[in-house]
Amino acid sequence: MANRRRWNVGVLLLLIIFAYVLVQFYWSTERIRGLVTPLEASDQVHPKRQIALISQELDNPFWRSVEQGAQKAAGEYRMELQYMGPFRINAEEQMKLLEKAIASKMDGIILQGIGTSQDKALIEKASRLGIPVITVDTDEPGSKRLAYVGTNNALAGQEMGRLIAEGGRKEPRGAIGVLVGSKEAANQRLRLEGFQSVIHSYKGLSIADVRSSNISRLQAAQQAEQMLKDHPEINYMVGFSSLDGIGIAEAVARVKPGGVAVFAFDDLEDTLIAIKKKQIEASIVQQPSQMGYEAMSLLNQYFQGKDVSSKQYTPISVVTEKEVAAP
Repeated sequence: MANRRRWNVGVLLLLIIFAYVLVQFYWSTERIRGLVTPLEASDQVHPKRQIALISQELDNPFWRSVEQGAQKAAGEYRMELQYMGPFRINAEEQMKLLEKAIASKMDGIILQGIGTSQDKALIEKASRLGIPVITVDTDEPGSKRLAYVGTNNALAGQEMGRLIAEGGRKEPRGAIGVLVGSKEAANQRLRLEGFQSVIHSYKGLSIADVRSSNISRLQAAQQAEQMLKDHPEINYMVGFSSLDGIGIAEAVARVKPGGVAVFAFDDLEDTLIAIKKKQIEASIVQQPSQMGYEAMSLLNQYFQGKDVSSKQYTPISVVTEKEVAAP
């Protein structure tokens, strides 16, 4: 009899504990629902703004970094980012994506300035429809874009010139071979012009040749190799797009090992490895992630009715063997 009574008491206690757990679970669920419901209602009343980021090349490390910064800002400003771009560099495909973004009535567009009349016309169309456009990496001057976010490319070119001119020699001397990603691209042209403005002020320095790599590591190596054969007097080589420095270093190793100082642009992993191996002297590094973040921030300011600066330059830095070796 006593055992049965203890059994009944034990069962009752278990039922009480179970009921308590159920009640606590119910109230926890209700509290969570109370927190989530206003957010869901807010999203229905104020849906997230849709922003298109049109890259130059979909899986290019530089543009993936731009996307990373933009995604971070999108999370902070409750926006939704749609990242897109051609699989290989193709200006026509970029403009088709811009047309698609406009037709989709995106709330804002971030893109690279292409520098064509069609590009400007599409940006103007977006502006007429109330879609703000931010250019990154390359500006589209004379267009109806809201703002430009990116490197001051003329100053970056000047910095490259100073790296050579002030690289340890009191009176720098020598011939320079230059590679640009594209002679038509505005950012490459501005870098080259800034570079020339510094080099021309030093009597001992001269530019032997300027060629295009078409933003290809293979073509950069081929063009650099041919340049070294055509101009054996070259003892400096400069690359103004991210793959140029690596290609130049490969060509120098084949044609004139140890006889040419190579200067690069951006901080791709292979570029940093080449700096560590002393195949590249230094590289000028941009801040693509910051470009994406700041572009989204400017769109957020615009949506809030605030004034937006038409140009916002992101910083550059110089990476040498010292920085690569640092922990």
